[in-house]
Amino acid sequence: MTWSIHHVSMIAHDLDAAAHFFGALIGLGAAQAPDARTRFIGQGGRGLRLHRPDAALARSGAALLGPIGARYVALEVASMDAVLARLDRAGLAYAPALPGEFAQPAIYTLDPALNLLLLLQADGAAPSAPPPWHIHHVNLQAEKVREAVAFYTGVIGLKEGRWRAAAKCGDFSIDPAELAVLTTADDNSGLHIIRPDAGFAYRNRFAHNPSIGGHPAFCVPDVQAVKSRLEAAGVLVSDAGVYAMAGMHQIYVLDTAANMIEVNQHV
Repeated sequence: MTWSIHHVSMIAHDLDAAAHFFGALIGLGAAQAPDARTRFIGQGGRGLRLHRPDAALARSGAALLGPIGARYVALEVASMDAVLARLDRAGLAYAPALPGEFAQPAIYTLDPALNLLLLLQADGAAPSAPPPWHIHHVNLQAEKVREAVAFYTGVIGLKEGRWRAAAKCGDFSIDPAELAVLTTADDNSGLHIIRPDAGFAYRNRFAHNPSIGGHPAFCVPDVQAVKSRLEAAGVLVSDAGVYAMAGMHQIYVLDTAANMIEVNQHV
């Protein structure tokens, strides 16, 4: 194992509504409540974290900081020491996680596009009975895609893969300067780095624009069943079909806190 997506954390204004949306409508299962401000769906710390942040502000020099820690992607890496050494050589800032915050040694850092990243030392553990869903990828917005890719490959130690497009590709660019995939497989899983495209939704006749703001993508056994539950609950869905990734049916939706969400299925 070189690296993997450990979990994603997202802002939730109403924890119960968010837990129902992801648990019942998306079908990810029952949520745990590790504390009053958090819900978690998954096993062994791996999965989806929903967090209601404190309404707090803090100053760091001339910067005024809000509750940025609620939204991030967490990656497990094989050697935290190696990553720390590369961060130090590059002169990049990072902050340790709080004691007891995670079961493994962990740090927070920012990529060049200011996406918050949590890095955890891999512990080699795996769920005894993996759930029927998994995080297929996390899409991160970056105005300078190649700069972000250089950070993830040169500093974090990931590898860039080749984008496997659908036979009938939608109207968007797969130029590596505008869309890149960091993966350990050949199914576009992993991290997607994309340059925001204001006309993406309009050209593809979607109600949602997945190129803006970033999003997690959950792979499920039956995406049409998920779509039916969402629409029955009055949730607007963009059904993209197989349009971007070979062999992958994708839909897009906004959750209860207006976070962009992708749900997909191998077909």
